[in-house]
Amino acid sequence: MATATLDTKGFNELLSKLNKLNQDTKTIADDALNKAFEIVNGKLDSISSANYPAGGKFSHGDTEKSKQRTAKIKWKGTEGSVDVGYNIRHGGLPSIFMMYGTPKRMKVQEMYDAFYSDQTIGEVINAQKEIFYKAMEQLE
Repeated sequence: MATATLDTKGFNELLSKLNKLNQDTKTIADDALNKAFEIVNGKLDSISSANYPAGGKFSHGDTEKSKQRTAKIKWKGTEGSVDVGYNIRHGGLPSIFMMYGTPKRMKVQEMYDAFYSDQTIGEVINAQKEIFYKAMEQLE
């Protein structure tokens, strides 16, 4: 299973402004992580079953059931994270082989891109920036 992370170091100025107005920075960061979850899982949901190997065999069954359906945000110090994609321990192992391919099967590029493409990373960063900027605008 992949993990999206958000390290809030460097936001000291933002944190002090938000704390002055008694706003909860954790809530804002949680919103940013939820947005990352929505973007990545939305891309996974949009992959056509025709793009999965073996005639779409893995677009349903255990692999599909292992997909994270709700965002569960975890905090460790100043770093928040949310699991995205498939839970390897609960039937998601084939997703690894689909993302990277095997000697007999080509990788599912759309699945790989849902996690690691520059476009996805850019979308997540821009969405998270927008959430923090909106919070900052409310301070003015």
